[in-house]
Amino acid sequence: MMLKLPKNSHPGLKIHCRKCRQNNTGCSHHDYQCYRMCFIDRKTGKHRSKILKSKSYNDAVVEAIKFRSQAERSDMVEVKDRKSMNYPEALVRFDSYLKGKTQYAHLTKSVSDKHRKEVVRYCELFGKSLKGNHNLRHLKPGNITNQDVSIFYQQMEHKYPSSKTFNKVMTSLTSFYKFLIEIEELPIKNLFKNCVRKHVSGGDNLILSKDDFEKILEAVESKPSLQSKRSNGRRDNMYEPWLVNAFKLFLHVGGRREEVLNLRWSDIVEGPNGILFFQLRNFKVERMMKREVASKFIPINSDLLGLLNEMGYDQMKEKDVKLIDAEERYTMNTLMEKVSKAFTHFREVAEITTPYTLKHLRKTYLTWLFHSLGEDSNKVSSHSSMNVLEKHYINPLVLNIEHERLLSIKVFG
Repeated sequence: MMLKLPKNSHPGLKIHCRKCRQNNTGCSHHDYQCYRMCFIDRKTGKHRSKILKSKSYNDAVVEAIKFRSQAERSDMVEVKDRKSMNYPEALVRFDSYLKGKTQYAHLTKSVSDKHRKEVVRYCELFGKSLKGNHNLRHLKPGNITNQDVSIFYQQMEHKYPSSKTFNKVMTSLTSFYKFLIEIEELPIKNLFKNCVRKHVSGGDNLILSKDDFEKILEAVESKPSLQSKRSNGRRDNMYEPWLVNAFKLFLHVGGRREEVLNLRWSDIVEGPNGILFFQLRNFKVERMMKREVASKFIPINSDLLGLLNEMGYDQMKEKDVKLIDAEERYTMNTLMEKVSKAFTHFREVAEITTPYTLKHLRKTYLTWLFHSLGEDSNKVSSHSSMNVLEKHYINPLVLNIEHERLLSIKVFG
């Protein structure tokens, strides 16, 4: 039976001749032909292949996809002697560890997929750098030199001019080698531990003034809603009838994008003393912990209650309907991007030059929360400590109530 591949065949799928022992020979040994899947494992750098049983092209594609999927699973790569691991194999074990797959129950790690993929990607960059002077198949992770680290350090300085990103690369490699030393118990040195990090200047923690916020709200109803032309020639309409309410909710709730845009009327609960609260799922922590965590409770003050009444609280009370995008026309990712882009667009058409983005509504809320609660603010914001709030959210020019007493100080009385 003569096998054929279509013009745009599945990547890596070949016609193999068992008699010639070669791929795509174009020979006439039709009875010896079969499909063969070949690919390079991006983590280990090894060539992987399999002669497929299927004689039909479509069935061969399904079999090829299944083979590659199974072959690329981290748990398929087994290293009998950890001390004999090469760099790619060590990285595969690190990836498995970050996924929570480890033979040591007391060392099970729990990180988000996004963080894991980012860390592994930075470690892969070091692997690519090492290829310039080494054969990765024979290079053990403990055999790298300060010269290898120096070359990589300079490459990353050029690739990532941002100090924050550069530091994340170095920290990722430090974590990788810490894993090899402390978890895998390899007798090697961590040459990344003492790499000099770049200075990261603190943010200015901008907050919106009342006038600027009102200008943005006015722009939603009165200014052009079409984006300026993008590189692909597309111009999206940024207007939505619920957009003003969305911006107000972000300002008065102070939650993250996903938290605010997931709010439903049924999330409003009443405390024993009659005070109303929004019960928010802490999506960020849930993703990090990979399990459900305690909800956050945001008290509904008079300004927020007034907004809810304008939106129809009496009619919508306890209904399982979203406050924003009630018809649920958009997926959550699309909705988050749409609201973020819309805020920036209407800030620009309102001719406000300060580079506010949607996140500054949250910073504004948390700054004024700090003004009222002082050192107890993190209990409401659900941050681990006040250091996080002060570094990333609170504007230092707004004093809390206790600090305002400093204004009454008179030198010499």
